Amino acid sequence: MGGVRGGGVPTEPALVFNSTPLIYLAKAGLAEKLSLLPFRLTTTRMVYDEVVVRGTERRVEEAIALRRLFSSGAIEVVEQVDNEIVVDLRNSGVHHGEATVMSLARKLNAVAVMDDRRARHVAKALGVRLSGTPQVMMQLVRHGLLTKQEARQAVDKIIEEGWYCSAKSYSEIIRAIDGI
Repeated sequence: MGGVRGGGVPTEPALVFNSTPLIYLAKAGLAEKLSLLPFRLTTTRMVYDEVVVRGTERRVEEAIALRRLFSSGAIEVVEQVDNEIVVDLRNSGVHHGEATVMSLARKLNAVAVMDDRRARHVAKALGVRLSGTPQVMMQLVRHGLLTKQEARQAVDKIIEEGWYCSAKSYSEIIRAIDGI
């Protein structure tokens, strides 16, 4: 299972991943590169169970890469979240896993990595800082772990795999990658 990466205080914020970004980053072949980012990478037990345990049971290809990532300690599974927040969000329309990610991000003063529009809206209302799958790809480019061309190809790959974004958003993502 995942453990704490690095020995000191992170120089950049921790990232708390929701399921969708992990799944699509793995589908794009970027799972192993995540471990090279200078961030503390975390998630909740609920997200781990979804992407690794249930993914393995369903024999989903990306679950293998994600299991390796967690087993290496690159992503830490944090067991305890603020259950009060999770309960408060029960009727908000967000999935329970998303609520646990928001709760953990608040607890750690971290950035929640999530793509779902409704969940992002709720997270903003809670004062949670946000990132998403494209922003993680941009961080990989900024840190020299991915070329701009590879990032553009990765965006195309996740869209082919079912990740949705509007034509306008796609154009903005590509421009942002090219502007790095």
